[in-house]
Amino acid sequence: METRSTRSLLHLRHPFVLPGSDAPLPAGAYVLIEEEERLQGLTFDAYRRTGTFLVVGGGPDAPGRTELRPLTGDDLTHLIAQDAAVDGGGSS
Repeated sequence: METRSTRSLLHLRHPFVLPGSDAPLPAGAYVLIEEEERLQGLTFDAYRRTGTFLVVGGGPDAPGRTELRPLTGDDLTHLIAQDAAVDGGGSS
């Protein structure tokens, strides 16, 4: 099975809380990793997302440490919409 990973930057202008966590994370640029697998048996290339992760630093208590926090597509959509809503509907 062929897989690929895509990295991009997600810019959030306001502190936020990830689903399943109580600790707020600061505003800033976060690396977003999306993993996909190639669908077999098609006459064209197509991929299905199998995982989405936000790279989060360890903060002042754990400098140099990073974690991959899993997100669903709905979590990501909600996070972006929530960040934009704080600004009154602007895009992030």
